[in-house]
Amino acid sequence: MLNERKANQVSRKLIKPKLIPTPHQWSDHNVTVAWLGHASFLLNFFGTRILIDPALNSHIGITPIGNLTIGPSRYIESALKFSQVGPLDLILVSHAHTDHFDYPTLRKLQSAHTIAVTAKNTLPLWNGMKFQTVEELHWQESKSWAGVTVRAIEGRHWGARIPWKKGMEANSLLLSKNGINLFFGADTGYTELIRQQLSGITIDLAIMGIGAYSPKSFESKHATPEQAWKMGEEISAKWIIPMHWGTFKLSQEPMDEPIVRFRQAASGHLEKIALQEIGATWILPR
Repeated sequence: MLNERKANQVSRKLIKPKLIPTPHQWSDHNVTVAWLGHASFLLNFFGTRILIDPALNSHIGITPIGNLTIGPSRYIESALKFSQVGPLDLILVSHAHTDHFDYPTLRKLQSAHTIAVTAKNTLPLWNGMKFQTVEELHWQESKSWAGVTVRAIEGRHWGARIPWKKGMEANSLLLSKNGINLFFGADTGYTELIRQQLSGITIDLAIMGIGAYSPKSFESKHATPEQAWKMGEEISAKWIIPMHWGTFKLSQEPMDEPIVRFRQAASGHLEKIALQEIGATWILPR
């Protein structure tokens, strides 16, 4: 079985996304969101350029030497190459797991003009990288950079890059500007903590993870599609984007099962799903 899996990994052809974002054409007067794959999103938030959980490389995993990465390979290419991302004001990294904190990607995106925001007790992971500054954000803390207020939200996940390294947090994120609030769920199992922390806040868009829930033991740290939809409803999100599926094989469920189940959970409200395809771009309606 292991040899068969390895053979499939070698022979599988990388799929090209059907849609390619064009961030150089985006207006600074809108909120524009593009899904680059897995948990990676590029945003123009009223003129603030933001990249969340960037993993644009061909693989994710450990990097024992330089940018050599040992771990799962992509099923579908990143919707943008490094050179196509454009200038960034903020890079937000929710936690230190390798499918969200990818060393080769972050090294290629280094810039003296970009601020990086990371979870509590993960600052040492950024040693040697050259950004304008790297800032840690603890649960419930809010800080403003480049005109956007970022608040760390506690979910139900863990953040250690290696099992014996304790204390690294995992953030969900609330982004606010000009009266618009975007919630990035990152990795979280189902929890009422999110609803409690966002109580009284109008959520215009929620980006929720819907994959990596099988076997059953994974559900404590990654929501099922049904649980992701439920959390979106609990925070009364006007729009929702399902993510964390279709890019890397991280668990046992079939690659396309998460989106099928998510659509079933959203039955009767499918118009609330802002986008569903890697490379797709969505503009928040005025």
